[in-house]
Amino acid sequence: MPDGGAPKPRYEAVKEFVLSRIASGEWAVHARIPSENELGPMLGVSRITVNRAFAELARDGRLRKVPGVGTFVAPRLDAGKPRMGLTSIESIAEEIRGRGMEWSCEVLALGAATLTDEAADALGLPRGGRVPASMILHKGDLLPIQLEERFIQPGYAPGYGAQDFSARTTYDFLREVGEVTEMEQAVSAILPDENLARLLEVGPRDPCLVIRRRTFRRGEATTFSRLTQPASRFELSGRYRMQDGPGGHYSL
Repeated sequence: MPDGGAPKPRYEAVKEFVLSRIASGEWAVHARIPSENELGPMLGVSRITVNRAFAELARDGRLRKVPGVGTFVAPRLDAGKPRMGLTSIESIAEEIRGRGMEWSCEVLALGAATLTDEAADALGLPRGGRVPASMILHKGDLLPIQLEERFIQPGYAPGYGAQDFSARTTYDFLREVGEVTEMEQAVSAILPDENLARLLEVGPRDPCLVIRRRTFRRGEATTFSRLTQPASRFELSGRYRMQDGPGGHYSL
């Protein structure tokens, strides 16, 4: 500590202890580390102190807290978080691989499914109808990155429900068989409910980003997707060319 400096908060000392064990390799990536109740007595601090240290390290992407299971060393995302553009469609698998992680996924549902009200309205279909749909959990180095829920306009992508989406993404398939002339996206922030928190392996107060996306073919809505990702593990970005607009203002 520098001369005259204030004493370091105890939770910061806990963070340094955890990071030193990770840096030394004693606690390897994906390894379960001592719980808050175990680590507190080891370091002579309260469980609340350890809880704060763990929470900050989880927000920084160094730890992964799985409710009801334990706390684990998270893989480093030194190359940056998986990133998605605001005005383009990219493959989530390639985004994950591009950040130096291994992509994998769990196909949670595939086949005909009842439209949610949100999806029915987005596709211009009657509520309660059934359409080709999928729910897929994408991971990077086994860490959940994105929950993809997708609904397909009937007749748009024949054979959708028969694909092996554990081997290739819905993006790859739809790029081959579909035609997209327009796309719109809306982004919002939510706190996960119990089921979503379990799937994404986050806490109930960990914010998530939700991207609602519609694609169109010559004016007709063809797909609706709801893409949910922990905010700490994902990034949205965009770069735009500015043009001189009327009256000297800039426009996109």
